[in-house]
Amino acid sequence: MTDASDAPTRSARRRRQRAPRPWRTGESTTRRWDLEMLAWAVCALGAGLLAGRAASALLPLETAEGGARAVVWVAMGGAVALALSRSRPRGLLRVRLVDALYGVVFGLALRVLQGVVAGIPDGPAPWPSMFSVGGALPESFVVDALADTLVAATLEEFFFRGVVLICVYVLVRRFSGRVAAGIAAVAVATALFLIAHLVSGSAAGLDPIALAAVGVVTGAFVLGTGRIWPAVAVHVVFNASGYLLLAVGTLLA
Repeated sequence: MTDASDAPTRSARRRRQRAPRPWRTGESTTRRWDLEMLAWAVCALGAGLLAGRAASALLPLETAEGGARAVVWVAMGGAVALALSRSRPRGLLRVRLVDALYGVVFGLALRVLQGVVAGIPDGPAPWPSMFSVGGALPESFVVDALADTLVAATLEEFFFRGVVLICVYVLVRRFSGRVAAGIAAVAVATALFLIAHLVSGSAAGLDPIALAAVGVVTGAFVLGTGRIWPAVAVHVVFNASGYLLLAVGTLLA
């Protein structure tokens, strides 16, 4: 005879067994995020960087930078669209209010880290500023700031910390533990993130150190929470704070 008091326990156990597992545990929604998908992503990135360099050399000076950037974005966006058309890793696109808090705290902390690192060789780094006429910001400043803060940050996180990181994690986890898979995934995604910025010419001086820190922090958030939006929020705040410092330095110069 079964004790009636056991019924709630059995019911809770069945609910836990039926609860969908997140993508990090190796469930079915990442099955097609495999070596083939990783290869497509890397090829798309390489093609985009090469086409971007060609665009920067062939287009008129006033449109070269924007055109090159748009070409790379299209390449990364295509890889992201291909991956999400195959499947959506369970929980990856889930949004939580705390993600915005993560973005503010860690995005600003990474910006402070960049300032500290930039001042290591010769003392405190000078306040960032840009060429201006009469102390005013260029007409394209707002457009560039919005593009890099919203479009670039979101696309880069979905590509590097979404597609690349998850593909590497899924591949390595098949023959290794979750810890080793996580380390390998963050390392590969961060390396490609750095290479893309160096090849495109958007990293200078000691900035690669800050970019590597951004890659590690955002990758850790994706693996730790299973969600992409904390990484996007951190990257958005990091980029936005850079443009804010640039605007203040230019207007007060």
